[in-house]
Amino acid sequence: MSTEKQDQKQRKTRERKQLQERRFIIVSITILLLVGATILWILNSQGIIRGSWSGILLIIFTVAGIIIGLFQWLYPISSPLPPQTQPNAAAVAATPAPQIIVHVPPTAPAPSLPVPGERATYRGIVGVPPPTDPRTIQQRQKAVQDIYSRLLRQDLTAIALTGIAGVGKSTLAALIYRYAEEQRRAGSGIFTAESLWLNVDSSVTMTDLAGNLFEALHQPMPDFANLSLQNQALALFNALNAAEDARLIIFDQFENLLDWQSGHALAGRPGVGEWIDAINSQPCRCRILLTTRLWPQGTREYPPTYMQEYFVRGLEVYEGIELLRKLGVEADEQGLRTVVERCAGHAFALTLLASLLRNRHLSLATFFQDPTYAQLWSGNIARNLLDYIYKQQLDADQRRLLFAFSIYREPAPLHAAQAIIEEGEAVSKVQSDLDALLSQHLLQAAGEGNYQLHAIVANYAQGHFIEGDERANRAALLAAHVKAAQYYLQQSETHYPPPEKRQHMSDMEPLIEAVWQYCQAEQWQEAYGLMEDNSIYRNLKNWGGDAILLELYTLLLPPEKWQAERLQAAHIYNNLGVLCRALGRMQQAREYIERALRIYEKEGDRVDESWSLNHLGRVYSQIGNKEQAREYYEQALGICQEEGDRLGEATALNNLGWVCNALGQTAQEQKYYEQALSIFREIGDRGGEGSTLNNLGRVLNDLGQHAKAQEYYEQALNMFRETNNRRGEGWTLSNLGKTYYVQGQLDEARTYLDRALRMRREVDRRGAGRTLNNLGAVYASMGQRERARECYEEALSINRAMGDREGEGKTLRNFGRLYLAERNYSIALAALLLAQRLLDELQSPYRYSAQEGLDALRQEIGEKQFAELRTIVGPRAPQIVKEALG
Repeated sequence: MSTEKQDQKQRKTRERKQLQERRFIIVSITILLLVGATILWILNSQGIIRGSWSGILLIIFTVAGIIIGLFQWLYPISSPLPPQTQPNAAAVAATPAPQIIVHVPPTAPAPSLPVPGERATYRGIVGVPPPTDPRTIQQRQKAVQDIYSRLLRQDLTAIALTGIAGVGKSTLAALIYRYAEEQRRAGSGIFTAESLWLNVDSSVTMTDLAGNLFEALHQPMPDFANLSLQNQALALFNALNAAEDARLIIFDQFENLLDWQSGHALAGRPGVGEWIDAINSQPCRCRILLTTRLWPQGTREYPPTYMQEYFVRGLEVYEGIELLRKLGVEADEQGLRTVVERCAGHAFALTLLASLLRNRHLSLATFFQDPTYAQLWSGNIARNLLDYIYKQQLDADQRRLLFAFSIYREPAPLHAAQAIIEEGEAVSKVQSDLDALLSQHLLQAAGEGNYQLHAIVANYAQGHFIEGDERANRAALLAAHVKAAQYYLQQSETHYPPPEKRQHMSDMEPLIEAVWQYCQAEQWQEAYGLMEDNSIYRNLKNWGGDAILLELYTLLLPPEKWQAERLQAAHIYNNLGVLCRALGRMQQAREYIERALRIYEKEGDRVDESWSLNHLGRVYSQIGNKEQAREYYEQALGICQEEGDRLGEATALNNLGWVCNALGQTAQEQKYYEQALSIFREIGDRGGEGSTLNNLGRVLNDLGQHAKAQEYYEQALNMFRETNNRRGEGWTLSNLGKTYYVQGQLDEARTYLDRALRMRREVDRRGAGRTLNNLGAVYASMGQRERARECYEEALSINRAMGDREGEGKTLRNFGRLYLAERNYSIALAALLLAQRLLDELQSPYRYSAQEGLDALRQEIGEKQFAELRTIVGPRAPQIVKEALG
């Protein structure tokens, strides 16, 4: 033992000596470096040594000496452990090699309650709002100001912005944040402290909410561990209510604290439900704005009181178009409108589309032409918005119900969706499934017990009913559309008037939807038969349903896809041509009618051939080619007389009268109308008789026989009412208003024109533009020029939207007259010149009235000034009128 102790003592002495030697060496090096640095500094300051190298050496010596000295002081070379603390061999063998340990805070800490007696800790969640740059973000001024004004009310504490994912809730909240700050800095409104933005993620707790709010309010946070949940909520509410300065507080993504199925606070977030109850139960000095997909529910089922819901809908069409243009999408307004309507103004979907077009260097026209790109867009929406919700948060029954509602394009009741769900499936929980879809805003209540999916949700649901089997999914989709068509037919039979009692478009709504559903199911023959059997074309034409009819007939194209008979195809093309002409789409109208005409000629159907000739003549008449129109009418008249088609003959005579009117052949015009009237009376066609009486009334008005014209109009009005022809009724009321106007009876004229306008807005938009023009003339004569201007501006908008070029010319003529009366000669001349060009091009009988306006202007300002003004205004006439219209 003595030898072992002696060896240990010698080893210890040797190690101590080695330690001292190492320390001596380190200290010596440090001293040498510092002394060397000092000598260099002295020599350099005395000018003995010059040059930049001396300065560099001085720095190196000084820094090296300091570093080595500090290292020895901070990390001294320690002596070995005493024998009693040395680990044994087994322990050494089991000990891992030394490691560098890096402490990384967890990214999503699990919620934990504070330990009693300790100060509660919380995670900072104060953030900044998302961008609101007007160059790329739609400003939504109407919604922002509406919500802000609500936040100022004394009977409101909080607003929850709810809506489908990606619709723009957070962006809207950011816009409100910015607007509130602008008002605060301007000294307006109730907020005197800076707004606060809090980001709520899935790990936020009640303690986090309270801690950030108390810190922002500069108040000490109470010991939440010793407070009940109700008292925690009350303490936080009282702090907000007692704040010296009112402020707006925004909680973004608040749904992360809520149960996806019920909207109640998550079980793992104690205190949140109680706080929701608190802000819903009483007024508060501060105001709260939440963004959340779900309507937040407290611990109890209280109705919205001091917390109200604001459902965020998609952008309006004009807002969506503006957003696409800001994002660099270049296309005509109709193309942009189609895109916005397809996704119901969903802001994120539009952003994804703009990104797709930009990244792939596509035009919107190319996007529409290739369905692959539409599928790619839908895929982007699915991945970013809907996949997780659909697959992880909905059960099978909820997905089935979502699919059933997706089949309907119009709001539908629950029993309509149940008609799609297969028989034998459990429906006991269907009401709770409905509530779950409503709470997540995948389904929207449309009123009267009806529900509707958002457009992008409907498209998604239809594509994901049967996952992984595209063919099976397609078959299920077609079968569902058949069931929907059958549902609508049953509704029509049991809840709507029979054919002989149908008087309004609403009486045929289920039939219209049944036709659409059959087309979606690719059962086009059933759809066509349903339209023919129920006279859908004739009825909707009389009731102003041109756009609806155009959509339904377009779904039947091309007829070859369902092996339509030749005459069926011709009938479809002919009706499409008539509809396109009524909607101002002249090129399409001509192409469709010519296609129908060729089929009728080939099949030897002379009667229908004559009808197509009549329709083709009206197209050419409307585009200003009166001689070509007369040729087609005369061909039609000859065929009808050969075939004994008295109805077709009377129609051709009426049309020929219109051509004579444009060509100024009044006597021949009146003769044609009288012949047509005689035939209509002979065959008992009350509708045709009413139309002809209207035409004769216009002729008599032009001849100054106003009393006789009024008598004809009154007869026509009764006939249109008898036949429930609301389009004809509106036309006749408008003509009666014009008759009173030309007689100087302005009050009566306004009364009739107002009645006509109300009706034509419902059933005849093109006619509404004409009536507005006439009503503007009445107001101008009554000295109400501002109201006249409003009528002209709306009329011009409708004229252009409907492709009514003659109506546009007449409105510009009246517009020019109005500015002439105000002595605004530049605008008056510009409008009259545009009117003259249009009406001359169309060979309109009203072209002379535009010239009369120009002559009146020339007479008022003199020939010389008129010529000078025309030189200046003529080239800029369109721009001048556009600026005058704002």
